[in-house]
Amino acid sequence: MISLREHNEAREAPRLIARLQKGESIALVSDAGTPGISDPGARLVRAARESGVTVVPIPGPNAVATALSASGFPADQFVFAGFPPRSGEARREWFEALRDDPRTLVLFEAPHRIESTFEDLRHYLAERPMILARELTKINEEFVISPSQVAHVKNLGEFTVVIGPVEASSDAELDEKHVLNIFGRLTEEARFDEQTAMRLTGHLLDVPSRQIAKIIKKHKISVKRQIERLS
Repeated sequence: MISLREHNEAREAPRLIARLQKGESIALVSDAGTPGISDPGARLVRAARESGVTVVPIPGPNAVATALSASGFPADQFVFAGFPPRSGEARREWFEALRDDPRTLVLFEAPHRIESTFEDLRHYLAERPMILARELTKINEEFVISPSQVAHVKNLGEFTVVIGPVEASSDAELDEKHVLNIFGRLTEEARFDEQTAMRLTGHLLDVPSRQIAKIIKKHKISVKRQIERLS
């Protein structure tokens, strides 16, 4: 048995490839799920393929597929986002990217950060349905459907969150001038930051905030082009 971890995979991979090239057989096994899915192993598998070594996959448990199959959300197209960054600008940009993707989303989270992550999910994706799964396929398996809060969920075990896709809707149904007027009042008069103003505008008009974001972005580009023409 050789422990293959994030911090030693670069060192161990060449040693393991050398053994494979001598004719040995090696099985890459994860203690929780499928190797390479938010677990080490991709570097070793890539090195094996580049060295001409045959790689044979054996199906195993996978929290992504398991959560999707029990979510009821469409899975013909989905995005697996892994774990959110812990803090800072990278975390904000990560959630903004999720907000702008209309497909079904799947992410993992650690027990000690699940509450703060759900706060961010409610902020950026408040209009989308969500399912929180804890300890999938284990004796303490638990599902919380579209939770408004997670205070009653035990902060123990492994968490998988599935977020439903954006419902089809046409931007043409919105009066862009009305959207810009509401957004302008929220940012200029009420002094809300832009992200909060987009979310509140979406709530007021009962549309996904990503549609509001598209209109605001389009307006900013238009204004910028007008300024460039005049300068």
